[in-house]
Amino acid sequence: MLDTLEIALFAGLGVLFAIGLIVLTRWSKTRPALLAAYALIAIAFLYVGFAIRAENYETWVGFEMTAVAVFGTLAGMSIVGSPWFVVAGLLLHAGWTLYEHYLGAGQAFAPAPAVMATIGFDVVVALYVAFMTLRGQKEGAQAAPERKLAARSQNRKGAAR
Repeated sequence: MLDTLEIALFAGLGVLFAIGLIVLTRWSKTRPALLAAYALIAIAFLYVGFAIRAENYETWVGFEMTAVAVFGTLAGMSIVGSPWFVVAGLLLHAGWTLYEHYLGAGQAFAPAPAVMATIGFDVVVALYVAFMTLRGQKEGAQAAPERKLAARSQNRKGAAR
């Protein structure tokens, strides 16, 4: 177990990685949920790599691959559907990581600093995607009446000819 300062330090490192992803998202003008989905899949596979170090690695690799399937499904659903799936996936992954890899049996092979960094990353990226999703819905709701008005005026022009 880590002490409070170490938890803050490694969670802060995860936050820095999350800020890097946010900057990449803004710079590349990519949907935040898309890059967050790819990051969720990559992080889930990171724990498969940790499981290879376990004493009974066959069991743990299978266990972690099941987690990859669950979180990968949520990530995939966010790519083709709602971005809220990746928000849920990231928050569930943070909780799962805390429960299984810091407090549970997975602490035998998962390094505690990586667990804390993952939790910091997951929470910040989930909050960012949620914020951008809500912001996009708000902007879309404000722009919708203008589009309807423009469409109506075009129809009227065409009908008058």
